[in-house]
Amino acid sequence: MPDGSPVGPLEELWDEPAVKLLVRHPGLNPDTLRDRVVAAVGDRAVATWSVPGLVEISAPGITKAARLVQVADELGVAASEVVAFGDMPNDLPMLEWAGTSYAMANADPAVLAAATRVAPANDDDGVAAVLGELFGIAVR
Repeated sequence: MPDGSPVGPLEELWDEPAVKLLVRHPGLNPDTLRDRVVAAVGDRAVATWSVPGLVEISAPGITKAARLVQVADELGVAASEVVAFGDMPNDLPMLEWAGTSYAMANADPAVLAAATRVAPANDDDGVAAVLGELFGIAVR
C-alpha cells in the first residue's frame, strides 16, 4: 500500500488499542463498501465516511456531535446558540444537533438536505464568509 498502512486480516494487525479503524477495499464500489461495513458494524460502533471509498469506524458514541455537545455543556452554551458547518456524512449528527447548521455548497447531497442553510463552497472560504456575516466583519 502506498501510504505504508498495514494491510491484512484484522486478527494479524490488531495488537494495540485503536481510536479509529479505517476500511478500504479498492475492488468494491464505494457505496457497496459503505453499506457492507455499516451492516457488519451495526450498533457496536459508529461507521461513517468523509471521502468515497474510505469508511471510518469509531467506538459507539464517538462523533463530532458528541464532542460538540460535551464542549457546549462545559461552556454553558445551548444547542440553539451553536452554528455548525459540514460537508460530508460524518458531519450529519453534529449538524442535526446544532441550532443553526450550514452545509457547504459543495457538500454531499445528504448534508445539503439536512442543513438549515448553505454556505459558499470550501474553495470559496465559505466558513469565513458566513462567520464574517454573522459577526459583522469584512472578509477579504
